Amino acid sequence: MGLWKNLKYVLSDECNGLLRLLVDNYNKKTDKSEKTIREIALKVQQTLETQEVLDNNLSDSYQELKENKEVITKVSGQCDSVFEKCDAIVGQISRMETDAAARSHEIEKIFEQALEKQNEEFTQRNQKLASRIREVYNLIEAQNAKDPDEPDVNELLGRIDLLEKKNAEYEKQVQALQEELERTNSALAQADQNYQNEKRKTFGLSKKLVQANDKIGDLLGRFKDRALEDMIKKDETGTDSPFMISANKEKFTVTAGNVQVMIMKFTNTSVLDRFFEKVPDHDPYKKMYDHYQRNIRITARQFAAGAELEDALRAFLGVMQKDLIDKMLEAVSRRLRAGSAGFEEKLLEAVNRYLESAGFYSRDDIQAGNIFKEENYRDMECVRAEKADGAQPGEIVEVELYPYYINYIDKSGKRKRMHTQGVMAVAG
Repeated sequence: MGLWKNLKYVLSDECNGLLRLLVDNYNKKTDKSEKTIREIALKVQQTLETQEVLDNNLSDSYQELKENKEVITKVSGQCDSVFEKCDAIVGQISRMETDAAARSHEIEKIFEQALEKQNEEFTQRNQKLASRIREVYNLIEAQNAKDPDEPDVNELLGRIDLLEKKNAEYEKQVQALQEELERTNSALAQADQNYQNEKRKTFGLSKKLVQANDKIGDLLGRFKDRALEDMIKKDETGTDSPFMISANKEKFTVTAGNVQVMIMKFTNTSVLDRFFEKVPDHDPYKKMYDHYQRNIRITARQFAAGAELEDALRAFLGVMQKDLIDKMLEAVSRRLRAGSAGFEEKLLEAVNRYLESAGFYSRDDIQAGNIFKEENYRDMECVRAEKADGAQPGEIVEVELYPYYINYIDKSGKRKRMHTQGVMAVAG
């Protein structure tokens, strides 16, 4: 009985092991499944054969086996059932393999259909792309086709070469002109230097002429004719000098509250404008006047209605000193001393009218022959006389430029005056 129990357990374990093998092989679904199932079936057959051998060889246990026939029959039924299940499982595996093969065939067919469809799509796309490429090539050929109205490139290149050659020639000509201009500028600079030298010589000659006139005056002083002596003396005092302006000496028309009126007087150059209307532009006096007129207007724009009177006066007198007196009147004075200055006399008359209309007057107590004292002539620049025959040291030999005064009333009501600087030659 115990032997049959052991055998039962062995058979049960064996059958369970076979079932587990079948399930594992089913889950794995490998190509070796059929072979494995056959091997399992073979092992089952061997197990049955082993069972038969045991039945034949176990005579000692026959009675016990007989007694347990029902158990054996039941076990046999169970074995049959197991075999049936194994056969069913084998059938299922076979069907599964068949289904897998069928599905694989279907998948291959689906893949083939998809590939065929994709190939058809690729073919259609390639055809469209080829058509588009042909269109692009046709468009490029159409664009590259020579336009009958387009100029010839070779002709244009020829023209460019010709223009480059001409440009090179023009550059050479410009270079030659620049060199010639530099030579001309150098010559002009040299000519200007020569002119300045001649100008200085002329000024020296004019001074010599003045000195000669002084000598003539000394000789004339020896004459016994008192009338002629008085006339010469009157001329030497300078009371009849063409530079004299005396109309505004006692007037105080410029006030601190009237700055704009004063500015308008300075900028009203209509007298000089009328004089220079017929004077050519290249005339040196015309250039001096244009420079003065431009600077006086620039100065006028710098002072608003509330500007300080003395600041404005200093600015305008500075322009007068630099551009009108030191340049224009100095040249007029030099020409008048030379004795041939018809144009300069008329110009001086116009300048005097302009200065008088602006409120200026000239100092009239400066005379040749007086002794220079610094406290009396702070408004004069003293230069050493080149020749002063018979003159004592410190004696005023010549008045070259007179100082011009303008009277004004400051904001506190005080009466004051402002002036330009004159120039006189003094014996050393």
